[in-house]
Amino acid sequence: MNGWVLDVGADYEQNSIMLWLKQESGLVEAVECPFLPSLYVHAAPANLQVLEETFEDEPFVNAWGYEEKRLWPGEPAQEVLRITLAEYRMLMKLAREIDEMGDYSLYELFNVDLSIPTAFMLEKGIVPMAQIGLKKQSEFELLEDLTAIDYPVPELRSVSLEGKVNATSTQHMAACPISELLLDGQPVAGRTERDLLSGLIEAITARDPDIIYTPNGDAFLIPYLMERARVNELDDFCLGRGRDLRPVGQPKSYFSYGRVIYRPPKCRFNGRIHIDQSSSFLFREGGLPGLIELARLSRIPLQSVSRVTPGTVITAMQIAEASQENVLIRWKKNVPEAFKDAQTLFLADRGGMIYDPRVGVHEDVVEIDFTSLYPSIMVKHNISPETVLCSCCPDSSHRVPIIDYPICEQRVGLIPRVLEPLIARRSEYKRRVKAKKWQDNWAIYEARKNVLKWILVTCFGYTGYRNARFGRIECHEAINAYGRELLLQTAQIAEERGYEVLHGIIDSLWLKGAAQNARDHELLRQAIEHETGMPLELEGVYRWVVFLARKSQSTGALNRYYGLFADGTMKIRGLELRRSDTPQLIRNAQLDLLKVMARADNVAALYELMPDVIGVLRRYADRIVNGECALEELVFTPVVSRELEFYSHLTNSAACLLQLKRRGRAVHPGERIQYIVTDAGSARIAKKVKAWALVDGTEQYDKKRYVRHLLRAAESILSPFGYTERKLAEIIKPTRQLTLPI
Repeated sequence: MNGWVLDVGADYEQNSIMLWLKQESGLVEAVECPFLPSLYVHAAPANLQVLEETFEDEPFVNAWGYEEKRLWPGEPAQEVLRITLAEYRMLMKLAREIDEMGDYSLYELFNVDLSIPTAFMLEKGIVPMAQIGLKKQSEFELLEDLTAIDYPVPELRSVSLEGKVNATSTQHMAACPISELLLDGQPVAGRTERDLLSGLIEAITARDPDIIYTPNGDAFLIPYLMERARVNELDDFCLGRGRDLRPVGQPKSYFSYGRVIYRPPKCRFNGRIHIDQSSSFLFREGGLPGLIELARLSRIPLQSVSRVTPGTVITAMQIAEASQENVLIRWKKNVPEAFKDAQTLFLADRGGMIYDPRVGVHEDVVEIDFTSLYPSIMVKHNISPETVLCSCCPDSSHRVPIIDYPICEQRVGLIPRVLEPLIARRSEYKRRVKAKKWQDNWAIYEARKNVLKWILVTCFGYTGYRNARFGRIECHEAINAYGRELLLQTAQIAEERGYEVLHGIIDSLWLKGAAQNARDHELLRQAIEHETGMPLELEGVYRWVVFLARKSQSTGALNRYYGLFADGTMKIRGLELRRSDTPQLIRNAQLDLLKVMARADNVAALYELMPDVIGVLRRYADRIVNGECALEELVFTPVVSRELEFYSHLTNSAACLLQLKRRGRAVHPGERIQYIVTDAGSARIAKKVKAWALVDGTEQYDKKRYVRHLLRAAESILSPFGYTERKLAEIIKPTRQLTLPI
């Protein structure tokens, strides 16, 4: 039997793996595969003997054995004890018991927290969404080339599932019946709630989809439906092709790159793919083609890869590469930072190179951008945890600039081996996106290119992340050192050719110079690429570009600018319209201001258009003051940054959270809330804002507050032209009398 690996799951009741194959005929077949996971222990022989004597008669241990394994990339193999478990649930429990027996220091444990499906796929050579052939039970053959750019993908049937309910929290589901269920936008028939649930299962069974898309399915809809099925005594309620799993894991809020993120428990189906469109970052970036690409590259099943971060994906790729080289995956990584003297620490503890932007309006500016700069540095200079400061090459001629770390000359590191094919794949997808001959598959290549971008971006940060499987701070320092030198070298080459640096950040430069035509810019690109050995792209030539100042400061903001390219397209960074919490009215206003400005071919024409720009702003202000705005246009959608009890002032978010709490809804840090501002100056919870879930359509919005937000958004765009919030308030003069805060 041949087919695509649709999903792989662990059955903790039967202690076996359930493999779902999608055949070319469209049928989906379940294959139960016997598989017992193993953990590995490294310790002194006497301590290993103690383990054997302690657990040899335990029924949950299937087998013992000694094998030669590498404990870290680049190290020679050592003898380790392999313990094979007969019961899936005992894997983590046994690991913790062994760790405690050794006072958390005598025993090094490996492959403990690899998921059981991952361990199965690595051992059997199975790849999600790739074609395999089943020879015998648990004997498989990979039927395609995993390096192929164009690979066959099965035709996957899908449906979208939505629910309209009266519940405002999963904590109060039993008392809140379903009001309506929608399958692909069509109501499911049923007079009673029990009929609705039964009708849903009948419709799912009849359509037999491979994928079910939901909005907010993990956090609310699927747990809600499970609870309502229990209340209605529908014991056979099941949305998968087999017994559904209960939500897996605990809800979690965590801080990452300056943002608070919330992860709800995972609601997975057996034999079907559940994709929660609300919580899947990778799905938003690459859609289904992007998820399939990452599932194949990372060995993470499609249903699971939709729920993980880019960091988890790149880690899975590194684990797969390490496993192929007989390297075990350490459970509790403990690679200490190398000792550094004060001078080395001073030189090493730095970030990327920055040229502060010259605030103001500039014309005829070219932007150049290194392609996947940090991953390319890691590949070119062989940066990996086992190659930087390696013990085998202390006198290496390959040394990191300024900080002088030696880099191994005897082996290619794990990280470069993982990254090099990813960089090549993304470059090929970018080439095909631009080529006319590939336009029929443009959307697929664009999606794959986008998700690979995030994987490559993340790989740099993970080198300095203390919990990363293969992270090491010296790698992070080395990459930054090479990056700084590269940007300095690039700026010098540009200046020697008559260009002036207006702005630079990490891997990009904005240059103004004496170039007469596009050919001059291309010659500059070729010269930089030749001298640095790094791939470089011309991002574009601006007719004009505006670099904005920091809020409340005169210095330039690193990533707040907008400009018009020669082809008529605009590039916008750091404005309110790019923020996900900005009301649609403010977003539309900024877009309309920029559309007027886009009519200008040069800076002089831009200034001449200012009266027209102010006219657009005045029309928006009049709409607000005259009460002509729909409430839907005014909704703020911020992310909750902390638990409710940690708010010390009655902010808009705090007032919204209190309203929701009174209605029985708990909101976790990292989740989004929605509200409109009704009386910004009020100290009363019920008057300050109105939670969007509680809006009944009779609310009056705070006109002064929304005009103020409008003026601030306009100031963000127009401040380089001399327009402050105060000046704009004086100019627009709404048609109805309104005292504006200035």
